[in-house]
Amino acid sequence: MSDSFGGDWLGRVGGLPDPETDPQFYDGVPARRLFAAVIDVVSIWLLGALFVVLTLGLGLFVVGGFVLLADFVHRVLLISSGSATFGMRLMRIELRRRDGRRFDMSHAIGHTLLFYLAGLSVIAQIVSVIMMAGSPLGRGLHDLPFGSTMINSPA
Repeated sequence: MSDSFGGDWLGRVGGLPDPETDPQFYDGVPARRLFAAVIDVVSIWLLGALFVVLTLGLGLFVVGGFVLLADFVHRVLLISSGSATFGMRLMRIELRRRDGRRFDMSHAIGHTLLFYLAGLSVIAQIVSVIMMAGSPLGRGLHDLPFGSTMINSPA
């Protein structure tokens, strides 16, 4: 199976593009991943603010739970349907599984839960950022159990 970058990487053993022979899949991904995260956080918090306004301020008491639930649903539904959240799609990057395929529902749920778990610790977040910025495949801690990585969208 070929992609718009001209490679034939999806059928290869291991499934993911090689950062040495197909560097175009990884160029600029760490910065785009950061911007995608900012876009996703801002959009979910704007949704939370709208929730508070629409509930005439009563939603202020539960806005944290609403935002957490909205973010979880946003991540799982969009990652399972196209391997990318709204922010990732705007930044033209997507998650891929160890075998090179896009995420399905079970992978999206697991990845999102690990993302939240890693987010509970500042140290885990710092380690993840260093790993994403400094490793050839740009994986964070929450990517390791699935062998997933973020790439530039091939389409």
